Amino acid sequence: MEKYIDIAIDEALKSDHRHKIGCVIFSKKSLLSKGHNTSQKTKKKLHPKYLKWENSIHAEVDAIINARTDLKDACMLVIRINRDKVFRLAKPCKNCMMYINHVGIKKVYYSINGYPYFESIKRRDF
Repeated sequence: MEKYIDIAIDEALKSDHRHKIGCVIFSKKSLLSKGHNTSQKTKKKLHPKYLKWENSIHAEVDAIINARTDLKDACMLVIRINRDKVFRLAKPCKNCMMYINHVGIKKVYYSINGYPYFESIKRRDF
């Protein structure tokens, strides 16, 4: 899990938003996709029901769009960091959770404000 945390932090640092959020999607021991929150690009068209903010793509959605494979039964890790690179709450919003459920991701790990630094949601909980 540590290598995925490092990759998600690197992705978060690429963000062009104030809130730095990075996301990785993995299955067992292989990385399937990664993404970060960014301004919407014309190449990334998405059904409006999965968009929370106009002209913005959430890290979770960016990672799903970047995946070039079936995501059924994969896991997702979402990390938000502040300016001091301290973990902050990164629980996916309702729209992202709908999209995560739609593509079949089975478990979502996300950063929280304090120890133990991560929590998770299983598919049956969404």
